[in-house]
Parts: sequence; C-alpha cells; structure tokens
Amino acid sequence: YDTAGDGWDYDGDGACDDGDADDDNDGATDDADSDDNNEYECSDTDDDTCDDCSSGSYDTSDDGNDDDGDGICDLSDVHIDLTGVNLVSFYALPDDNSVESIFEDLLDQNPGILGFGNSAIYSSELGGWLGTLVEIEREDGYWIVIDGYGDLDVDGSPTDPNTVYDLQENVNLISYPFGGSSPIEETIPAEAQASIDAILGEGSATLNHDGDWLGSLFNLSGTEGYWFITNADVSFSYIPPVEGGLARQAAFIKPVPAEYVVHQSSQQAFYFVNSAMINGQSIEEEDLIITYNGDILVGSRYWLGDVTDVPAMGVGLHDGTSNYCLPGDKVSFKVWDESEQQLIDMISDVET
Repeated sequence: YDTAGDGWDYDGDGACDDGDADDDNDGATDDADSDDNNEYECSDTDDDTCDDCSSGSYDTSDDGNDDDGDGICDLSDVHIDLTGVNLVSFYALPDDNSVESIFEDLLDQNPGILGFGNSAIYSSELGGWLGTLVEIEREDGYWIVIDGYGDLDVDGSPTDPNTVYDLQENVNLISYPFGGSSPIEETIPAEAQASIDAILGEGSATLNHDGDWLGSLFNLSGTEGYWFITNADVSFSYIPPVEGGLARQAAFIKPVPAEYVVHQSSQQAFYFVNSAMINGQSIEEEDLIITYNGDILVGSRYWLGDVTDVPAMGVGLHDGTSNYCLPGDKVSFKVWDESEQQLIDMISDVET
C-alpha cells in the first residue's frame, strides 16, 4: 500500500496523472492543454502565436515579450515608430496584407510607400490609394514617407524562419524576418556573404572587405529594411538571432550636433572613408566628417576610429531634401576638428 507511488505524477503534487485534472500544474486543464507534461506549452487562446504558458503557467498577458504593452506578444506584433522617411520591413503580417489594410491608420499623414520597382501613394482628393504597389510582402523592404510623426502597428503571423531570399545580382531591397536583431556576420550564412558587397540601411551602411564588415551598420534588425548590393545571384535563409546573445557591437550611431543633422532621404549614398588626416595626424573619434553639395549640408558622421560610412543624401520625397544631391553633383568633404574648434576643408583622393 503506497499512495505516493500509485502512478506517474509529473508535477509531484501527490495526485497521479490519471486522476489529476492538470498534470503539469500550469493552470491549463488537461482537456485544453496541448502538452499535459510540459508546463511551458498549453495553448494559444489569444491567437498571438505565443504559447499561453510560455512563463510556466497559463497567462495570456505574460506569454512572451510585449514591448508596447498591447497584450500581443512581440513575435506577431510589429510596432514601428515613423518620422518623415523610414526604411522598414515586416517580420509578421496578417492574412490581409493589402496596402489599404496595413496603412489604414496613417491616412491623415499622406503616406507614400516605395518598394523595389513599385510604389503607392494615398490621395484623399483622388479617392484613395494610387500606384502599382497593392500588397506588402514579407521578404521585401519599403520606404515609408509620411507627414510628421506616426506609429504603425501590425498584428499577424510570424514569417517562416526558413524563408529563402533569392537575390539578383546588383541591387535588392529586402526584409529581416525576425523580431530581434543579430550581427551581420552571424545572421547571414558565411557562404552567402561572399556574394554581398555592401548593405545599406536607413542612414547607415556596411561594406564587405575580404569578409570583414566595415561601417556603422553592425546588426540587422526586425522592422528595418535593407538594400543588399550583390556581385552575383545568391539565395540564402537567415540564421535566427540567438536569444540573449550579445551583438558584436551595440547598434548605436553617435548623434551629431543639431547644426549638422540632415533630413533622411529615400535617395542616399555612402562614402567609406578609410583614413582622414589633418597636418599628418589622424583625426579623432570626437571629430565629425561632413558632406556638402556645394554649400548645402547633405550628411555627417563622427569618425569611427576605423573605416567610416559617411552619408550623402539626395533629392527625395521629403520637402527638406529639395536642395540635396542629384546625379552628377560633386560631393565635397569637411571635418569639424573638435580639439581646435574649427571646420577644415578636406581633399579626397578619389572622384566624388
């Protein structure tokens, strides 16, 4: 006679599983529990793609990270802060992925959406959306242009982590299909990296130099879009971010002083500066490299201490970019020397 040994008792509560309505003591009864002997799995009653027992007990309000506190876990909840011109992508999308549905909350801000070879713009005067871009795709990146500031919230199903990206030679505008972020050299398979010359994000870039990624773009992140510049056709699936893993470097670009801030444009170029000297001495990380189109400021970046990507913005859809660069314009460089508190004209050793 032994009531303590009368059958399997997963949760050790003294009641054998055959007579226990909640074998794993996770708060979900066995008749509604997808795995009776796993307290971290039970159901997804709120349809946010995160298991209701992710925390070890049934709780739909604590079933995964929820950065915006809307009750839907981040895995299927895309939140993007928008300001002016934004390069974005979507790691989760609903069944209705139409431009009309995705951007319905931004109509008061005259949104325009630019894809790779297609676009759409909203006009209340002309009765709605105009253009050839009809649906938002998981694999693609997009420029979103709005008046002022806004928030874009999209709830949907996560993108398959095994999604294959088929890139053509030269230029591709693509997404990053995960809610987190990861260093470029860790998330792009090594065999694919050799076919990628550079990656351009919103206001930052990185250059592949013999397998080393140089510039201020360190990580790829969900909700952001990227231009991949390739030297051959290449296909790959991203390697998912390692949960809790540390990036090679923080994805942080030191903000420049207000007088050297420029408007982000959908037309952007980057110059990779591998050295900069004043009177034979290398500039310091407190010094600022600045680009001009004539006397118009078009970009700036603090010296990174190594190869530095310096942006030069072109004429785009934002009103503030009307005097920026056009094809054929010559970009000039200056350096703000912090130690001497002076602006110095620089001479480039390449055609700009």
